This record gives sequence, structure tokens and C-alpha cells, in this order.
Amino acid sequence: MKIWYILFIIFSWMIYGQDATNDTTCETTCLSGPLGCSGRVAINPYCSCSHCAKSIWEPCGGKNWELGYCEKEQKCANITGEVLVEIPMIGICKYMRHYTAYKEFWEDDDEQCPEQSGCEMHTGVCDCITRRTCFPDFRYSSYETCKPYQAYLMDYYYAEGYTYEHPKPVCYSQGCDIIDDKCICETEGPCGRKYEFENRNKCNTALVEKICSNVTCPEVEQLKCPADSVASKPHTPPGECCPTIPSFCTCNFKKCNNTCPRRKRKIMIQPTNGVPGNCCDKFLCLH
Repeated sequence: MKIWYILFIIFSWMIYGQDATNDTTCETTCLSGPLGCSGRVAINPYCSCSHCAKSIWEPCGGKNWELGYCEKEQKCANITGEVLVEIPMIGICKYMRHYTAYKEFWEDDDEQCPEQSGCEMHTGVCDCITRRTCFPDFRYSSYETCKPYQAYLMDYYYAEGYTYEHPKPVCYSQGCDIIDDKCICETEGPCGRKYEFENRNKCNTALVEKICSNVTCPEVEQLKCPADSVASKPHTPPGECCPTIPSFCTCNFKKCNNTCPRRKRKIMIQPTNGVPGNCCDKFLCLH
């Protein structure tokens, strides 16, 4: 009975990812730039627009990656199993032990992500590269923006008494307004422009209070998950009142001990299948 319930959940999420988002386009996915993110800013792998990266246990993926890309420390994984989600299915952001290998700064993060170019400063020299990543966190966006600082460092070390004037900062404004019951935000608005809200979080909170004051969401029974798993966070689209994606039990692989004490060898009995209740490998530690 348990396995049929799990299969039903997976099938339901596949239907959501394929049918409920058939009308999704980049125009609706990329309404405006991210403001007030609690973590990093990520790039949508399909539409190449920016959004707040999804945090651990939040839904991700979906058609056109409309639910977002995960923070660097997590991967968008299937609800069950040990593999990454395949778009247009919906996944959960979480730690995946087989996908956490450290990459050098010039290596691709994810082949699904668009190519991004930028520069880092190494030993006083601009090192500019192009790689596939959904986190454009280069220190300098181009060689042109990096070069003045390279010249400054070179002159600082080799020309006594040299003074350097840093480029004047560009003036711009950012913030959000509620227009037609939607939060419309700008990240590079005209200098000095006044906005109703300073970031998307505050705008969305005010919008929800406005349109949801007389809305009662259906009561949902609290999900009880096995000890080796955790309940994912429900998803409520910005500006809506009630969750459209409920919580699901998904494996928390960080709870698993996969090593044996020193001088003992690991004898595998049964590897995990990534299903809550059976998230961890079963093995013996023998001399």
C-alpha cells in the first residue's frame, strides 16, 4: 500500500509539471528582477532571467524552471531516489551526497545553465573566463571593469606615490510597486525614483494581506515523516493566498551515517532506494 501511495504522489507531481504549467512562458516566469533575497540571486536555466535562489526543502524546477533554481549548497532532486530532477518535473532542493564535488572557479557548475562571463583578480591580474553557471557571482562583470583595479594594484606596487581615483558609482534606484494586484519591481530604475516598497518580500507581504484578508485556506493535516526524512516546504506563488504545492516527505541524506569506524571495512547489505523510511544504506562494519 505504501509503495502505491508514493507512486501516486510522483505521478501527481509529473502531471503538475507537465499540464498545469502548459501556458508558462518566459514572459510570465520572468516578470521582474529579484529584490530582497534572503540568499543568492540565481539565473533561470531555461529563460536566463534572475530570481531568488530556492533554499533547502523548497520546491524547485517545473516547466521552464518556473519554481526556481536551488542555492549552491543544494541540488534540485527528485522527491524520492538519489537522482536529480528532470524538467518539467518538480523537485526538492536538498543535499545530495553524489553531487557535491568541489569545482574550480573556471569549471562549469551545471550544463543546463547558460554561459556566463566574468573576471576574478588573481595575483594582481584579471583572470577572465566563460563558464556555464546559474550563479553569476564573478567579482568583475568584464575585463573592462576589472582592468582599472588591475592597473591600480600594479601601480600601487610598482609606482611610489601614485594616486588612483576609483570610477564614480552609477546612480540608480530599486524597489517595488503594486500594479494591477502584482508586485512589479525594478533593480536599475531611474536615479532618485521613489517606490512603495524597498524589496519584493515587503511588497509580496503587503499584496498578500490586501488580497487574502477574506480568504480561508483549506486546513492541511500536519505531515508525519519517518525519522530519516523531512517534510518539504509548501509552495505559495507570489501574490497568492494558499499553497499550490503541498508538503511531501523526502529523504534527508545528511541524517545517514555512511562510514565505518577506523580499521573496519564496510559490507553493504542493502543500498538506499531514496524512499522515506529507507533513506540510508544498510551495512555492517567488520574487522
